[in-house]
Amino acid sequence: MREIVLKGVGEKVYYDQCDNGLKIYVWVNEKVNTFKGSLVFLGGAENTEFTVNKKKYSVPSGTAHFLEHIMCKNDDGSSLLGNFNQLNSYSNAATYADKTAYEFVGTTNILGNLELLLDSIQTKNFVLDCIETERGPILEEARMQEDNGDRLAYYGINSCLFFHYPNRVCGVGTTSDIERISLQDLKLFYDTFYHPLNSFLVVTGNVNPLEVIHFVKENQKKKKFPVWKKPCFPKYVEPKKIVCEHKEIQANVELPKVYVSVKVPISSLPKKNIVTLLSILQLVLISNFGSTSLFREEMIEKKLVLTLNTSVEWERKYFVLKVWAKTKYPLEVLPILKEKLKNLDVYENDIFRKIKSEIANLVLGYEDPEYVNDIFAYMIVKYGKILTNEKEILEGITIKDILDVVQKIPMDKMNTFVVNPLKKGD
Repeated sequence: MREIVLKGVGEKVYYDQCDNGLKIYVWVNEKVNTFKGSLVFLGGAENTEFTVNKKKYSVPSGTAHFLEHIMCKNDDGSSLLGNFNQLNSYSNAATYADKTAYEFVGTTNILGNLELLLDSIQTKNFVLDCIETERGPILEEARMQEDNGDRLAYYGINSCLFFHYPNRVCGVGTTSDIERISLQDLKLFYDTFYHPLNSFLVVTGNVNPLEVIHFVKENQKKKKFPVWKKPCFPKYVEPKKIVCEHKEIQANVELPKVYVSVKVPISSLPKKNIVTLLSILQLVLISNFGSTSLFREEMIEKKLVLTLNTSVEWERKYFVLKVWAKTKYPLEVLPILKEKLKNLDVYENDIFRKIKSEIANLVLGYEDPEYVNDIFAYMIVKYGKILTNEKEILEGITIKDILDVVQKIPMDKMNTFVVNPLKKGD
């Protein structure tokens, strides 16, 4: 076991690895009463095409999500979540683009929770009747997604920005995708991605790290796994141009939502590490459109928007800068948002206030075991490790760094997207 020291925030993570390859990360907070455990596999909704031992395989979209549902069932069809309830714990699972996570939150019996999680997920009997029974609820979930304005906007915008990336397709899959998913598809995905060498365990909260790590390693010694054959994935060559500049759809929303998104090639920005670039772009958007910005205040005072939000998304070799608003006046608001994005302000005093605020949020985040667990899992998947210098990165950002980045953002790769309410009678 070794310690990973998180510089500047007074925290450390205990790390070890089982003989079978399973990585274990434990963070301790003795001031809380709860703990959270997450078993994460590096296989998600976007992994529909892969090669193993030079043989190409493909599964329908939605296979990872379908498998997640099956993994949360016992052999008799009952819910695995109920088993955690018997331990007075809460359990959940989620499929993301690049990972699938199984987790529990509790206050007592950490070892019992870990045993249930590891034994249930790492070994699985696939029962055909259970698969067919679960297909109906998953189909219903897919139908609900087809009318979800936020989901439609997310994938719709991606399909307007990207030609080839799999982020253009909803991870739940279409109804036709789900109807095609077979027992063989589920087993193939499970055998390919659900292996100790392709997974990690994060435990956070009021726990004894030595006890947790010893228990997990002993648990893994009792199990045998086949030799893992690491899959290879398609190499997407994504052009810098966008698919289309404007698109409108209808969905089940009360008021229109407007989005302005910019596709930013990372190669066009100054040579800095990904975390620094992400931090700079987030600071700039928050400064210009955030809750304390003059622009947002003016837009709300004039009743042009009801809400205003931003995000920076990292999509392989690109960043996506996104600003969106709920508004009664989409045609009037869109050009205003576009113009503001093209003329971003960088005020030194405001930027440094935002940096101090981000550092404060970073430190305060370590009060919440669930939040810390989620952040660690995100880092391990995205960066291959837990970042130890987040505070140092924020403290090291200068106004020159920010100006250099802002000046390199190619604002000609901009898409506008509108989600309109359904017309009466639809």
